[in-house]
Amino acid sequence: MSRFMQAAATMHTLSLAAMEEASRFGVRDADIDHLLLALTIDPDTGGQILRSMGAGLDAARAAVAAQHSAQLDLVGISSDPDDPGRIVFHETSGYEWTERAIAVWKEASSGGRQGDSAAVLRALVDEPSGLIEAILRRLELDPDALRSRLDDARRFGLSQPPTFTENTFSGTRAVFVPAPLDDVWELLSSVTRIPEWDQVVDEVDASASPTGPWEARTRTEARDGKPIPVKDAVRRQLIHLDRFEDRAYVTWRFTYPDSDNGAPRVVAFALEHAAGGMQLRVTLTWETAPRRRRVLRRLVRVLLGPILRLLVYIQLTQIESGITRVFR
Repeated sequence: MSRFMQAAATMHTLSLAAMEEASRFGVRDADIDHLLLALTIDPDTGGQILRSMGAGLDAARAAVAAQHSAQLDLVGISSDPDDPGRIVFHETSGYEWTERAIAVWKEASSGGRQGDSAAVLRALVDEPSGLIEAILRRLELDPDALRSRLDDARRFGLSQPPTFTENTFSGTRAVFVPAPLDDVWELLSSVTRIPEWDQVVDEVDASASPTGPWEARTRTEARDGKPIPVKDAVRRQLIHLDRFEDRAYVTWRFTYPDSDNGAPRVVAFALEHAAGGMQLRVTLTWETAPRRRRVLRRLVRVLLGPILRLLVYIQLTQIESGITRVFR
């Protein structure tokens, strides 16, 4: 993955999580503290280092709240904030970065930095306002020790960007979920809960067949109320359970019985324990028609490969957001 693509992928993933955090407070300006919260659930190097040093999502949220309260007290404003609400980013619009957050993004991609999550975290720690350093100290985390860990990660190349298989229509991504195994497994292994993490599926009829396949309806309205154009041939789906290994691995296949050209979609989850939660390996595959000739498939890869890779990456991050949002 090129430096530009690495930076773009990191920005997309962290922006989504940060703006979700901002939406819990009813604000539309995502700031550097929201970016720090997003990094605590980052599956790559930045998030791994934070969690290994004790900065998980819940602890970081408490530290951010305490820091804001202390700042208000300094100017004589009594603060007794209500508990933040649920994430409503996917139901609303109008979110933007603050100027200092934009400056952090620019710094993370300047010079020899790659724009990955470790570079973003380093830029946050060095941010001149001192807000992030103050939050880190509330987490009992020494900013200089964090800088040292980040420098080591950069020196030894520990950052691993998302990768794609040789099949143009398949991609894999690591996802960190701040929740225990049983809760994550119950979400991912239950057919009726698929609409919680899959933006394509609206509702599943699990009563007709206890063992599958199950009939489902394709979503025709986004969560913010905007209509989604869907062809009649793909309004109905069948969901198949392809693989099931208790608390370790599950694979769902989505087919379109009313369409002659609808490519089956396969979503697979592999679960592993991680500090502060679970690490998932999510694989999304669009199966190509077997009648396609190899020469044609190679031509499609060459011509449409970059676009297809981007589409698969976006779909993977949407699945990631849907899963983590349940536990945040």
